[in-house]
Amino acid sequence: MSKIETETQWLRSTILPDILKNGRLVDNYSDSKANTFRVGDIEIDVIGHTEAFMLTFCYRTTITLNTTVKSSNEKWSLSTQVTELLQCKTPMMPPKVYESIQFGALFSNEINFYTVILPEIQKLAGGKFAAPKYYYSELNPYSAVAILENFAEQGWRVTKDRVGLSLEHALIAVDYLGQFHGFAYAMKHTNPELFAKLTHGLKESRYASDVIHPEWELTMKTSIKRAAKAVATFQPQIDEEFVKNLCFLITDYNLYGRQRVAPREPLATLCHGDYVRNNVAYRYNDKEVPQEIMMFDYQTLRVSSPMIDLAVFLAVSIYADVRYPNFDAIFDKYCTALYDSYRSHAKVEVPKDISRAELLKEYVRFLPYSVSISCSFLMTLVEPLDMSPEEMFAKKTSNEELIERTMKQGGEVVDKEVAHQVQEMLELSQLTGVSIDDGIDVDKLAKV
Repeated sequence: MSKIETETQWLRSTILPDILKNGRLVDNYSDSKANTFRVGDIEIDVIGHTEAFMLTFCYRTTITLNTTVKSSNEKWSLSTQVTELLQCKTPMMPPKVYESIQFGALFSNEINFYTVILPEIQKLAGGKFAAPKYYYSELNPYSAVAILENFAEQGWRVTKDRVGLSLEHALIAVDYLGQFHGFAYAMKHTNPELFAKLTHGLKESRYASDVIHPEWELTMKTSIKRAAKAVATFQPQIDEEFVKNLCFLITDYNLYGRQRVAPREPLATLCHGDYVRNNVAYRYNDKEVPQEIMMFDYQTLRVSSPMIDLAVFLAVSIYADVRYPNFDAIFDKYCTALYDSYRSHAKVEVPKDISRAELLKEYVRFLPYSVSISCSFLMTLVEPLDMSPEEMFAKKTSNEELIERTMKQGGEVVDKEVAHQVQEMLELSQLTGVSIDDGIDVDKLAKV
């Protein structure tokens, strides 16, 4: 039986009956009507690696549901409902790999968002918070699944460009992000009990485990060496000591990341945690101009600095030719949206703790973090690997092959972009007077 046939049978016999019973697939469902529903055709469209980078196995499903309906004159008729779903599943992999990637925590956060956090957000937002409809989820010891609506049917879609989005895309993205963070701050300040209740179940999905997949660890360390080489080649005016300090900070993926993303008051708030092109969808007008945006994939949801979202989005999804000359406009757009959202929901003036000046300083603190992600991830966006998640996890790659690929993948485009991000980091550090290791226990890093 092929993989598509296996998935089709799993949906038909196991999952769809459960979704019917939970009332999310059709309105006014009851057990007494169970025999009136019949699942018809099921069509599956796998989302390939050329469309988006994913560690999960994802596919769209078109389901035809046939319903027998009794009319007022006691005659029976057949109605047909076509529903579009989006399934995300963990691929087949050994338990050790599953644990090293922390899939359990990732899917736990996703399920927590749709079942606990989103309903409360919708209450506070009057149902206006854009998010995919939730249908079903499972979290097993070494596998997980989440089923949502296929939001493409509502006019949303991921950008055609995998990286290097336009200024229009950037401004809409940061405006939305500012609104989200402002809303979260308002909730935290006006109803701290509710904020704590909604966020206490979130799990650390990247840095909780000291066990790192060896290939990932080698990729990270090699990508940092590549970044240093790129700076020396394309931004040679940058002092070598600054580059050495940066490399020292981010070489230990876990220890630095764990410290950097830890919630610190007064700036800690609810954050997406992985706000990048892969995890947002836009709506466009008939001239293909973006009009609005929605985020999805809440697996890395966390309480942290809002700059974890802004810095990573600008580093991974926007190239320097857009980000650098328009930085003030982009940052101002974000801040204005945050403040307007905060005032609207908190009904009070914005605290000085989240002034533009304080947010800019915080942005500088998170630039090494965003650069570390660019080092290891941008190359995959620029030059995707031609393999599925299962193939990726099953493939045996020697250290030599991995190092060579990491040093070359994405080519000069990646090298120039990462080098420019380091230049921007240096300039903003000098402008704000904030050291890039501010808030980090460097002694703890030095002991490793």
